[in-house]
Order: sequence, then C-alpha cells, then structure tokens
Amino acid sequence: MGRTARKIAWPVASRYARAKSRRKIGRLLKGGHPIWLEVGAGERGGNNGWTTLDLSLKADLFADLRKGLPFPPGSIDRIYSSHFLEHLTFRQGQDFLGDCLKALRPGGEFSICVPNARIYLEAYVRGQDLPDEFFGYQRAFHHTTRIDYVNYTAYMNGQHCYMFDEENLIRRLEIAGFKNPGLRAFDPELDRADRDYESIYAAANR
Repeated sequence: MGRTARKIAWPVASRYARAKSRRKIGRLLKGGHPIWLEVGAGERGGNNGWTTLDLSLKADLFADLRKGLPFPPGSIDRIYSSHFLEHLTFRQGQDFLGDCLKALRPGGEFSICVPNARIYLEAYVRGQDLPDEFFGYQRAFHHTTRIDYVNYTAYMNGQHCYMFDEENLIRRLEIAGFKNPGLRAFDPELDRADRDYESIYAAANR
C-alpha cells in the first residue's frame, strides 16, 4: 500500500478500531472479572489476563492515551505501563498518571517501568564505555563522542521527551496523588527481561 493510500485508509481503520474498542470495553465492564490494563503496549495483544491499549490497530484496545483513558472512574483493578512515560512531556505525563489514578479502583495497583537515565549520565561523567546492549535501538544511536550516550536516552531519535532516575519517578507518582509509591524489583511475569538492564521499576496504589 502506497503512502497516499495509507493516509486515506488510516482514518477509516481508526474509526472502526475505536468503535470495536468501545464494544470490548463494554464487555470488560460487564464481565464481572478484574480488569488488568497494560497501557502504551505497542503492537501487542494481551495475555495472562491482561488487556493491552495503545494507538495501534494490533493492540486489544485502540486509544490515544494523551486524550485520557476510555474507562469510567474506579473501574480498573491493575494498570501496567512499560517504557511509555518517557515518550510524554512532563505535563502530558502528569495528565496520564492522573488519568490512571482516576480509572483505578480504590486500592488498585499501578505498576510502571521506565528507562534509567542515570546509567547513561554516569557513564558520560565518568568517561566509561557502555556495552552495545545499552543501545538496542540502533536508529537512535549516533556515536560520535561519549555525549551521545546522553543524546541516546534523552531524545531516542525524537521519540523521548523526558528522562528519569529513581528519585524522580517516585516523586512524579507522589505529585499525581498515588499512595505508597515505591521502587520494586523486576517481575518476570510482568516485565520484559530484555529491558531489565536499563529499567527502573516502581509501584503505587490509588
């Protein structure tokens, strides 16, 4: 399909996907089962009880998270976000976190992981070399000098809007109004092992 054809087809496909998602959400809400939602999941369908949501036709639910979560307040039991928050500006990110907080049931869990910018910043300051695995997205890595370690995590070829360390991630959750925010360990049933080397993990409750 050519570029022009794709531009024409996208509005039609997205309208259909939104309508289909509204029906799926209705079934989830009426199903009587706990709702576990993975947001910003990319082009993946959910498994092990999780439902995925993203601006992708391949996700279980189609929605633009910058415009809010398409769920009523207090309707979701667990929300998981992996390597998504860094793609939003600070204001967009706080709006997103607030939407997640509002959508959770009282006591519901919000679990998140983001890239650890500290790794790249410390390598730059200390003059250390990092192994190739720290630059898995090769299109974003243009190594002319060591400052490009910072450029990689800060900008990700125009995709990243924000950098995190452990302190900042927890503070962002506190500002959003979450209860008991704290760092957590890698969870093999939840997190991607191929991103563990560069990730910060946290969890909080409504």
